[in-house]
Amino acid sequence: MAMISTLRKQGWLVLALVGIGIVGFLIPYDAVMAMFGGASDKVGVINGETIKQDQWRSLMIEQDSMFNYKNSQAHSLENDTWLNLIESTLLQPEYQSLGLIVTDEELDEILFGKLLSPYVKSTFYQGQDTLPIKQQMRDQFSKWQVERPFIYAAYTKFVKEKHLKEKYDAMIKAGAYVNSLDAKYLFHESNDKASIYYVVKPYAQIMESEISFSNEDIENYYNEHKNDRDFKQERTRAISFMRIPLYASTADSSVILESINTVAESFKASKNASEDSLISVLNNGNNANAKLKYVSGSFPEPYNSQMIADSIGSVIGPFFIDGQVRVLKLTQLGTEPVTLQARHILLKGNDSKVRAKADSLKKEIQTKKNFAEMAAKYGTDGTANKGGDLGVFGRGAMVQQFEAACFNGKVGELQVVETQFGIHLLEVTKIVTTQPVIYYAQVERNLSPGEATRKETYQKAIDFIQSHGDSVSFRAGAVESYGGLTYSPNIRPEATSFSGIQNASSIIQWIYAEDTEEGAISQPYAVEDAIVIACLMEIKERGVPSLRNVYDRVKQEVIKEKKAEKYMAMMTGSSLEEIAGKVSSQPKKFENLSMAMRNIPESGIQETESAAIGAAFGLPTGNISAPIKGKGGIYVIQRAADVTRVESPDNYVTFKKEKMVEKKASAPTTLFNSLREAAEIEDYRFYPED
Repeated sequence: MAMISTLRKQGWLVLALVGIGIVGFLIPYDAVMAMFGGASDKVGVINGETIKQDQWRSLMIEQDSMFNYKNSQAHSLENDTWLNLIESTLLQPEYQSLGLIVTDEELDEILFGKLLSPYVKSTFYQGQDTLPIKQQMRDQFSKWQVERPFIYAAYTKFVKEKHLKEKYDAMIKAGAYVNSLDAKYLFHESNDKASIYYVVKPYAQIMESEISFSNEDIENYYNEHKNDRDFKQERTRAISFMRIPLYASTADSSVILESINTVAESFKASKNASEDSLISVLNNGNNANAKLKYVSGSFPEPYNSQMIADSIGSVIGPFFIDGQVRVLKLTQLGTEPVTLQARHILLKGNDSKVRAKADSLKKEIQTKKNFAEMAAKYGTDGTANKGGDLGVFGRGAMVQQFEAACFNGKVGELQVVETQFGIHLLEVTKIVTTQPVIYYAQVERNLSPGEATRKETYQKAIDFIQSHGDSVSFRAGAVESYGGLTYSPNIRPEATSFSGIQNASSIIQWIYAEDTEEGAISQPYAVEDAIVIACLMEIKERGVPSLRNVYDRVKQEVIKEKKAEKYMAMMTGSSLEEIAGKVSSQPKKFENLSMAMRNIPESGIQETESAAIGAAFGLPTGNISAPIKGKGGIYVIQRAADVTRVESPDNYVTFKKEKMVEKKASAPTTLFNSLREAAEIEDYRFYPED
């Protein structure tokens, strides 16, 4: 989100642009509606509540007015709005039943006060919640309240909903609990150990030719299991696609080089660093390259050597690097600290009270110049009795945030810095040693294909489709001409990318279009640095899968069943040696098996084998189990010794606390996911209702 720049930098211009954006947004939305052909007024269903087109349109206008999405972010706008709507629809009844509200006074505090909402702090302020910035934010909201009440209402509603979620999550965390019996069970699950002998026959070692099965077996298994939770599927699509790369031609490179040579002449003619910076800004479209610090080894030779040897005012290049052509001009020599001396006052903790204390100390020291006295009184580390003095140090000696503040700050400047150790009041007292720094201005051009090259490549794609109009021919042609296809399964309707292809919304809309059938070949799509052509391989609808969708999976499960049936009948006997001999295997031993393990580590099987591990702990010592059908093979287990039971040294108190922390951290997400699953959400945004 461009929240902070929208609020802080754009001022009155943003207000005008947002207003224009709202009007402009109506046009593409109507176009999208036309794409649906007016087939349905229903956008989706959330927890039994139908979302109609007019409500959906209002919500997207509201979302766009707050976060000012670009045209290329239309898919993100829809997805963000949809996720917010799901959260609001599912949780509003929860808030009401608990009596949760956000008063106007509380809203003011979480937006501009000392107790900022965590969401507001991370998004609106991006962590930079100083008093001047808070005042800027307050002024902006006040201006919106008068001049743009729609935007003001949207923001305040959104912030209230986010803070209700924060309150709700806090209550859920507070209510999450691990009782003593749970702690005891979990402790022994992780710490008790069993020593076992076992024989295992992995399914992977059993040849398929040893068993037989029929289509009837597959159909029977499917009918028996199609309603299982594991078989439930979401609405997805699978495609195979090919990329025709877009490369700059020789003619394109010549045009780009001619353009950069013109910039080089402008650099040569400019008389000072200000003019150089202006040339960089005008030719790059931003000020990112107007003043750069040279880092040794950044460029290929001989340009690195030139950067060091040439004088200020020298123009270097043009030269090619990383798919670009660049030209540089050396604009300034400076120095930067290599070592320095600083002092600090460390306050333990990172909450608002500690930060307020740091701000208070800063004001007092600025007035009374009593840093050493305050360090001795309030410092919490070993430097307190030395006036906070950290001595002389160089780069790499301190944690990142602290180092950046030191080496970017000024001598005598008081800074408040937050690190993992707490909040520091920091002052650089002396620059000890320095090193020279070279600054330069730069203009760069991507070696991208021109319009003629793009048209030529696009026509090549059209010709390919005309020659390979069905899925079989398409696959063969792609292998012959472009090295093959990339298969991308399980593409969800809200996705914006797949298999390394970013900004792929147009392709995803095509695969979900009502008239796109399996085997269809798409038109060419210009995506990033390539032309992409896709073939729709598979359509999956939400709910119970068709046998066709899960045929391969069902077939493998039937094969496992048949292998297990045959080998369980074989794996019987009075000793593990006898049983192992019947299946061409050897008895194995494993010590220190715990119930928390997913499988027997040295068995060669990676699947979760709960039945086998449970048997290892449930068998009397010395007894041999019946054959156990596992996920990855068939087991016979004999326990070698009694289970080693580990006792907690503090009656599970420490372990219980650790599990409580984990439970509280995961409780809000676990609960919300449960609410979401139970709601049976239907999403018709990208395709009409069946």
